[in-house]
Amino acid sequence: MLVLCYGMQKSGSTLAFEMARGVLRSAGFEQPFVYNDLRDPAEARRNYIDAITKDKVSALIETIGPGRKIAVKTHATLPDDLFAWMEEQQRRRELQIISSYRDPRDVCLSLLDAGAKSREANAGAFGDFKTLDDAADFVRGRIARFRKWSALQGTLRLNYDVVAYEPEKAIAEIERVLDVRGDKDSVLKHAFEDAYTQKNVARRRRYLEEMDDDQKVRTAQKFRRFLIHACENDDQAWYEKCRTNILAGREDED
Repeated sequence: MLVLCYGMQKSGSTLAFEMARGVLRSAGFEQPFVYNDLRDPAEARRNYIDAITKDKVSALIETIGPGRKIAVKTHATLPDDLFAWMEEQQRRRELQIISSYRDPRDVCLSLLDAGAKSREANAGAFGDFKTLDDAADFVRGRIARFRKWSALQGTLRLNYDVVAYEPEKAIAEIERVLDVRGDKDSVLKHAFEDAYTQKNVARRRRYLEEMDDDQKVRTAQKFRRFLIHACENDDQAWYEKCRTNILAGREDED
């Protein structure tokens, strides 16, 4: 089984991915390197897929085989024309999607932190994020990606607040969807101590202290639907509407 872990950048996606890896390893499924199509040396030995195609996913499923369960990370979009096929692979248990998310206001602040570090080092992929509006525009596009991955029937959605601050709940959900039983202490040690998770501030609801009143109002309005349907309510109907539109060949509306 290919365990494909999607998350938008700077949303705790690596932590969710490493938690899934830790669960699998502690349940007896080793996590060898099988694929990475990035050129970044820092990511060279992490299982990662940078663009989703039918050929790539099929090859990964075949390489992994039915006797193994291996986690692979992605930030990529899911093409509409692959939606039904990916859903079928998930029904067949050849594939399991784990889609992680975080309050977009905190994602914006994390992107700004990463942008400042990139400019200081004169390197990195986040140097263009200089203002809150820069970050917010980027995040809106990534929310559309998240919704699409999460609309696939059978996808496990993981909230960053649960992964980071109630990890036992996240571990139980990962075990359930992967049909495995891991060792909680081993998973926690791997995810929070041993793995490289690229964390910046790693503080919950930091926007409450770091945004001024005007910024809070503007971002709450910009992300209103996502905050209501994903962060506050985990509204299945919101995801199902996306799924219905994609399968009918209609443009999805947020």
